[in-house]
Amino acid sequence: MKEKISYGKLGIAAMHRAKNDAIKIAAEHNLKMPVWKDGKIVYLDAKERLKEIPSS
Repeated sequence: MKEKISYGKLGIAAMHRAKNDAIKIAAEHNLKMPVWKDGKIVYLDAKERLKEIPSS
């Protein structure tokens, strides 16, 4: 029997990988990341965000 593929779950996983890659690249170049928080855009240090990503 063929297993069903959840395209929604695949899409979400791809977006998480892209987010993590963007954080890693920003941290390498010492850039700040724009993040929407409490109705406005704030800039966070990418190196701090990189610490939150589990290493694989």
